Amino acid sequence: MAMAEPRKLRGHKATATCCIASRDRPGLVVTSGEDGCVCWFDLRCKDVQFTFDVGTEPVSSLCFKTGNEDILYASHGNEIKSFDVHMLSAGSWKPLESYSYNKDEVNQVVCNGRSSFLSSADDSGDVKIIDVGQKCLYKTLRAGHTSICSSVQFIPWRPWEVITGGLDAKLVLWDFSKGRSQKIIDFSSDNSGQCLNPAFVHSIAVPEMDMVDKLDKICAVARGDGIVDLINIESELSRKGASKGSSRNNVAKRVCLDYSVGGHKAAVSCVAFSQFQEKGRFLISGGNDKSVKIWDCVRCLDSDNNDNRDLLHLNIDLSKKVNWLCTNQSDSENLVSAFTFVTKALWAYEWLLDPQVSYLLLLKTGEIFTLLCLLYISMSQDLFKCTDLSFTMKPPQSQPLFHLFLLLLLIATVSSSSPLDPKQFKALKILTTTKDPCSNHSSTTITCDDASPFRRVTSLSFANCSSSLSLPSKTLKPLSTSLLSLSFLNCPSLSPPKHLPISLRSFSAVSSFHRHHGLSGVYLARLVNLTRLSIFSVPVSASGLYVVLGNMRNITSLTISSANLPGKIPKAFHSNLTYMDLSNNILTGPLRPSITLLTGLKSLNLSRNSLSGEIPNKIGDLTLLKNLSLASNRFSGPVPSSVPSLSQLTHLDLSGNRLNGVVPSFFSGMKSLRHLNLADNSFHGVLPFNETFIKNLEFFQVRGNSGLCYNNTLLSWKLNLGIAPCDKYGLPLSSPPQKQKQKEEEDDYDDNDGDGDGDKKEEKHGSTNKVVLGVAIALSSLVFFIVFLILLTKWSLLSK
Repeated sequence: MAMAEPRKLRGHKATATCCIASRDRPGLVVTSGEDGCVCWFDLRCKDVQFTFDVGTEPVSSLCFKTGNEDILYASHGNEIKSFDVHMLSAGSWKPLESYSYNKDEVNQVVCNGRSSFLSSADDSGDVKIIDVGQKCLYKTLRAGHTSICSSVQFIPWRPWEVITGGLDAKLVLWDFSKGRSQKIIDFSSDNSGQCLNPAFVHSIAVPEMDMVDKLDKICAVARGDGIVDLINIESELSRKGASKGSSRNNVAKRVCLDYSVGGHKAAVSCVAFSQFQEKGRFLISGGNDKSVKIWDCVRCLDSDNNDNRDLLHLNIDLSKKVNWLCTNQSDSENLVSAFTFVTKALWAYEWLLDPQVSYLLLLKTGEIFTLLCLLYISMSQDLFKCTDLSFTMKPPQSQPLFHLFLLLLLIATVSSSSPLDPKQFKALKILTTTKDPCSNHSSTTITCDDASPFRRVTSLSFANCSSSLSLPSKTLKPLSTSLLSLSFLNCPSLSPPKHLPISLRSFSAVSSFHRHHGLSGVYLARLVNLTRLSIFSVPVSASGLYVVLGNMRNITSLTISSANLPGKIPKAFHSNLTYMDLSNNILTGPLRPSITLLTGLKSLNLSRNSLSGEIPNKIGDLTLLKNLSLASNRFSGPVPSSVPSLSQLTHLDLSGNRLNGVVPSFFSGMKSLRHLNLADNSFHGVLPFNETFIKNLEFFQVRGNSGLCYNNTLLSWKLNLGIAPCDKYGLPLSSPPQKQKQKEEEDDYDDNDGDGDGDKKEEKHGSTNKVVLGVAIALSSLVFFIVFLILLTKWSLLSK
């Protein structure tokens, strides 16, 4: 039997340029086209809901206001307009606001996670940052791109940074609060592409915060040479200098999806992370080769996966090239673990039954589980195709009895699913009104198990909470027997629950509870069964860390960062800890030996505190340690001689302390070391490293050590180490060029509005000072000479 035809959404009179899917309104898709129109489609209905004209020029980009999808932003020409959805549905097309800061045509407009800024990329290569609250231009990002800037995205975990791509084959990471670029990745020298097109950057996708734990802090890049790159942003920022292409040094941190693993054969025009099923599990790319490819991100990023055949999950061939694509959220996360199986079963379902009957049956069983995962693809010409992944994949060539078996197994799976525990369902009514609370919502994510006869809630997550949300004790009490994980992200107005379930294994709070003065140590200490505690940017009131950890005997991962936590390092820890981050607090005192007894520790971050004394030599007992950061404290004395025992150490940061003595030569023998920061200490003597060792590091810094110098016969001044060369006695010849460094930093911070005028003013000011000084000296000499003559004349007269 023939496969079901994709559904076509007609509404535009010219090429469709962009499409976005609503997250708050399931089935709503908004599209734009070169006809200057925006169309609204409800997939439950046959025809377009309504259409409105933005202007005479093509509409190039659309985006919803984050957290408020009643506001829509549309770019056409060099202008960005905002519209109220309710006014549009009532027939009013008048925009709420209009921004005309871009000089050339806008290619993409995006809104940041806090809805406070818009970013727009245009044909001139500039990127405009617009302050939505103040309704003004906040910053212009220039000099990053030498050609058209085609794509821009905010970085969710770096709220003051954006990433842009352009037709100069460059990917640029910006700190828009300072108006400067932090990193430029140039793909122009990368010859790994399979087609003759340049490696232009056509599109960028960045995962949302709730995807980061699964995918890490990456971005996906769609390139004109047919390649999709997965790049670790944090790793790139830690590298020295500018990166070029996909050099061998970068292979460990980048994943290249090209034709050798089933990739595109022409330019890749767009990429997006999946919103359906397990969010972020898949990366979808579309290209000029008239195909859409669904990649398994988890497999792509798995360093232990050596089988490249499994990276491409699905290929969809189309009749026209793809301009844009977006994905819609699935209404159930219960199908996550059985996605491949359900897909195969649906092949059989489609193959054995009439398409219309199977579609109706699926909708009927969808009262408990929604089985349709939809991918919306913006196509060339005047149409949109809505492809059902369940129906467009070809069935495997096997016996009909096997397909019948898969069909029966699917029906048995759906019909045997248990409802939610009635008491828990009643308790969760305050959080959601849906029939199945065990699904994702805009601000609340609820995960359930598969127990029988009733499912039970195991995980509860809140993100971007509204000021009206509350969490009374009666809500959590019925969940106490099954709830294992509770997390809060960006919920500053929410008050902490008075009674937390003692069954919790994981508790996380990020940028929350500020209005209620954070959390208390006694409050956290009740969670005696925790294995993971993560507190970031939430004040913790306690006399010391021991108050929090006293009874947590099973804790393995501990993060209390930016919490204003006082006190000293505890005298004892429970030995199960493998991860510890206590950075950016107000801890004092020495680094006690209790930490060196945590032999299973793999990561230790105590940076930005007020710890003092010498670093204990027993730090070498932490043989599994991979990450050690003691930066910005008051440690003194030499670097411990036991550090070489940390054979797995890759990241070492000792900057911003009072360490002294000579820099140990044993660092060059640590084969795993990739990041070494010894800046701003009191080291002296000759730097014992050669150029090969320094170049093999991804990051190396020794600035700010006035007594330290380098052997200019071994190291080149081009390494820009920030220290002076040595004389024949092993002493610095002169102070490092701080003035030049300061000048370079001032140039970096320049907002490019002066175009170098600042430097000219400094030179002019310096030359003016010299002239004034010369004139002053000359006048003083003349006055002295005149006085001398007068005195000499008087003396002559008196002598006569």
